Amino acid sequence: METSTHPTRKFASIWVEKMKLKRRIAPHEESQNLPFVKILTSFLKLFLSVSTIHGFVHVTAEKRHPSEAIIWLALIGTGVFGASILSSATWKRYQENPTVISMERDRFTWNTSFPAATICPTSKVHEDLLKGVLQNINVKNKTALEAFLRTLAEANYKNFDKVLPYYELPSEQFMKILLQLQYEFKPLVSNSGLQSNKYYLEKTITEMGICYSYNSNLAIYNSPSYREKKLWTVYTETRTLFVHPLDGEIFANVVNMSTGFHIYLHGPYEVVDIASKSLYSPDGFFLQLYLSALTIFTSQGARELAINQRKCQFYHESNLRHSPVYSYLLCRMECRITLSKRLCGCIPHFYRNLGLSIDRYTRYVTLIIFVVADDRVCNASGLHCLSKYSGSFLSLRKVLRICVPDRLITLKRDCSCYSNCDEVNYVIEDKDTREWFLGSNLQWGLKEYPRMRLRRDVIFRFTDVLVYIGGMAGLFLGCSVLSFLEIVYFFTLRLFWFVTKYETGNAVK
Repeated sequence: METSTHPTRKFASIWVEKMKLKRRIAPHEESQNLPFVKILTSFLKLFLSVSTIHGFVHVTAEKRHPSEAIIWLALIGTGVFGASILSSATWKRYQENPTVISMERDRFTWNTSFPAATICPTSKVHEDLLKGVLQNINVKNKTALEAFLRTLAEANYKNFDKVLPYYELPSEQFMKILLQLQYEFKPLVSNSGLQSNKYYLEKTITEMGICYSYNSNLAIYNSPSYREKKLWTVYTETRTLFVHPLDGEIFANVVNMSTGFHIYLHGPYEVVDIASKSLYSPDGFFLQLYLSALTIFTSQGARELAINQRKCQFYHESNLRHSPVYSYLLCRMECRITLSKRLCGCIPHFYRNLGLSIDRYTRYVTLIIFVVADDRVCNASGLHCLSKYSGSFLSLRKVLRICVPDRLITLKRDCSCYSNCDEVNYVIEDKDTREWFLGSNLQWGLKEYPRMRLRRDVIFRFTDVLVYIGGMAGLFLGCSVLSFLEIVYFFTLRLFWFVTKYETGNAVK
């Protein structure tokens, strides 16, 4: 009996051994029949078992209770959540607030920009030129035209309602005619500086009408000649007058103006607008101004940041439709242009008129944008329409909401203006005015040289971002850069070979 059953048992054991050997040496034959989900499951188990990220190995370890795997998955999820929250906060700080304003006190190592000034004469019309203009224009009622031109020459956001109604003259010719009859303003200009450059008054068109700027690098972009030639060129050469404590007292003088005037003081890379503060001097007086200055400049490291990171713009980083250069007040003027179109469908005559055409301009230096410009110049009715909202045009709050009879005008995104990266702020410390027998004269300069200046610099660099995020990943997950590269490797090259079954045998093992 034993001899009869022994061969059967022996045969059965041999068959079992052959089947085990077949499974070991030919795993491809079984894996070919595995569904895709099962192959993917095997691949994920392989990844979790060999990953260098802490905790993954406990999820797939053998002879573990399922509750242990669930606990470790929860701990890993908590770690990923904590690392993501803190890393996103670090990245947000780098994107929104990576700069700091510090103070420098070594005043002998820097130069200070001499105060730029914009002078707006109170006399707007030259009588002889006005008579010539009236003779050359063929209209029925020249008396009404003369009264209209006088009020138009004085027009700004504060007194648009005083412009007399007159409609025989095309509104597109308003600025051209005002330039033909403007008051002849040719004073003598001098300064006591040692620089060889000759400084003069640059005629510029402002929201207060035709004015003249001294030591301004932006006035030329609103000059009549620049607009007439339809230029869009940004000049790289600047002629700023700088002063140094070793230069002694330096003043600028404008004499023989023969008219009263308003003077606006600002930095070389800024302009003036209707909301700027001014000083008035009547005809026949000598005005002396003594100023103090505070400079803020941007370091080279901060210059390399994006605009939304440093929260300021340089003059060559213009994103404005009506100006090839940027400044804070030029941006505010762009807001008034946008608001004028929305409220009354036109823009005042003293802005640059782009007409109705497709214009190309550069946004943040790198991106070229094509826009359709529709700048209809306001006639007398349009100016009267704008006068109803004069307070809104002057204030231009960050969030502006205006209720009109049939709609709500909201101006928020269109009036987000960054400050100038390089800026000088001047404060009038002392002034003196007296009657002067030689006409209207003006003198201004620095009372004393600044003893400090402000520097915008980078305090949180990209290397700091890497250190912070790497620290969070190491603290919560115990991983490094190689761990993240390992993930990329596993789910690209390693996954490809696994699916194509070149290494299925090693993966199953």
